[in-house]
Amino acid sequence: MAKTPAVSLASLNARKAGETPFAFNLIGPDGKETDIVLKVLGAQSDAVTRLTSQLINTRRREEAERAAQASSNRPGDAITPVEDDVVFGQRLAAVRLVGWEGIEEPWSPELALQLCQMNSDIAAQVTAQSNKTANFISASPKA
Repeated sequence: MAKTPAVSLASLNARKAGETPFAFNLIGPDGKETDIVLKVLGAQSDAVTRLTSQLINTRRREEAERAAQASSNRPGDAITPVEDDVVFGQRLAAVRLVGWEGIEEPWSPELALQLCQMNSDIAAQVTAQSNKTANFISASPKA
């Protein structure tokens, strides 16, 4: 049996590989590919992890402030409303989206957030594609 060639440690660096955008065709409501191409960074990329950490840290500070300000008679004031969770998820998707083709308006961070806010299916596809490490690296040795 032939020995499988080894891969280099550097070839498994999802952090670095995730900095190169991955382009995919948006899947429409009918389950078919559209002509819209979205470009995402990998979930493990420096840019995404840095922005995600900032969003999470801000959210934690806000939750701690709410908890500190909530009176003992009104413990419900300390909870995070579901609506905030939804908006938070949309923001986490939008930081991964770095470009597109087939959309009339030119990409910008503000429009990426708007797109993720107006269509939860698009936000879910952006997150799913960003989370797939195989979109950015391959553990197979090069022939």
